[in-house]
Amino acid sequence: MTKVSVIVPVYNVKQYLNVCIDSILAQTLDSLEVICVDDGSTDGSSGILDEYMEKDNRIKVIHKDNRGYGHSINTGMDAASGEYIGIVESDDCILPDMYEKLYCAAKEHDLDLVKSDVIFWWENLQYSLEYHSEDLSACYEKVLDESYRNIFFKFIMNTWTGIYKRSFLDKNGIRHNETPGASYQDNGFWIQTLSLCERIMWLKDALYMYRQDNPAASVKSRGKLMMMANEYDFAEKCLRKKNKKYELLICLYYRMLRHKGVFLRIADELKREYCNVVISDYRKYKELTYGNRELYEMLNRVYVDPNGFCDVFIKKKQETLQQLKNVRYIIIYGAGRMGQRAMRILAYQGMQERIKCFAVSALDPAENVGIFPVRCIEELTEYRDCSAVVMGVLDHSEAYHQIKERLGVLGFSNTVDLSQLTDYFYYLY
Repeated sequence: MTKVSVIVPVYNVKQYLNVCIDSILAQTLDSLEVICVDDGSTDGSSGILDEYMEKDNRIKVIHKDNRGYGHSINTGMDAASGEYIGIVESDDCILPDMYEKLYCAAKEHDLDLVKSDVIFWWENLQYSLEYHSEDLSACYEKVLDESYRNIFFKFIMNTWTGIYKRSFLDKNGIRHNETPGASYQDNGFWIQTLSLCERIMWLKDALYMYRQDNPAASVKSRGKLMMMANEYDFAEKCLRKKNKKYELLICLYYRMLRHKGVFLRIADELKREYCNVVISDYRKYKELTYGNRELYEMLNRVYVDPNGFCDVFIKKKQETLQQLKNVRYIIIYGAGRMGQRAMRILAYQGMQERIKCFAVSALDPAENVGIFPVRCIEELTEYRDCSAVVMGVLDHSEAYHQIKERLGVLGFSNTVDLSQLTDYFYYLY
């Protein structure tokens, strides 16, 4: 019997496809099948898949008309013969022992599903970040039953770091929403699996490499504005049908929480229109946000004065952008956790080519962070007239003092606080 069926939804990812498929074929787990579902690719991806199928009998390829991500996953699930099902995005890759570790845990503990942690991966920056929920450390490597249901949703939201018992999915009729496109359709599957499973485990190992440097995702499509709301409509309908009242409340909370991420992610010219979606949900579900003060305050400001909120938000964001665009180089002060967060935000915004280096007051043991060198601040006087400094440290007063002493006017005329980036630009962790 096939142990794990790996579903790979494919649509115009020729640039990344070989790395993805090779990583799956290199798995140490025996008895693996790989179901690649080609959603009408036009860039040559289809031919690459056929070549793999001719060379390796573990690979099955399904070619179909373009009907979206959800339809591709469901097509793969219907064709799967494995005891468990995994999903790998076609621009990502996985570590060699991922499915062996997941399957062994699933079999040993008779789990409905088991997940690993994730590695955020910027291939173009030669940089990766292992994500681990420190607040949930006591819950890793432990069988969690239904009594921990509220904890399940506190782990990072994704569907592709795990494997799912096929009989569990079939018994509960769990499938993806089949709306056009590829936006947010993992949310409904995530809600369903965590709401209906009875035995689950998270492994502390980070085994899935989640690519962050694929520029293909569009943030300017007006058609995407309703996709998150539609996805949660789908999830809510599934839970209401099964009379899952407690899980429904969790679902509605995450519906509200996702609004912040969507608002930050979409293009500025769409933000005012998206406020209408936020306001509609806020009227119905605002009480669910009371426990998250920051979220409640943001959504309430949108509800009270959407145009005013957008005016201020966009103005401050554009001011920050202008500060960064007016210089030739960006220097990130601080090479630790916060400095690296600044780098990730800048890279997500397409500004990585402007980053010159990380600067520190005392030389860090690390020579580089990804492709960027780490240098002492006093070595950077040549950049004082053509650079902006992004403050990637907690103690801004000390940092300003260091910059003023060593780089003069640069410290006060061209600095951007990390809060300016985290408040106004979308980023992941």
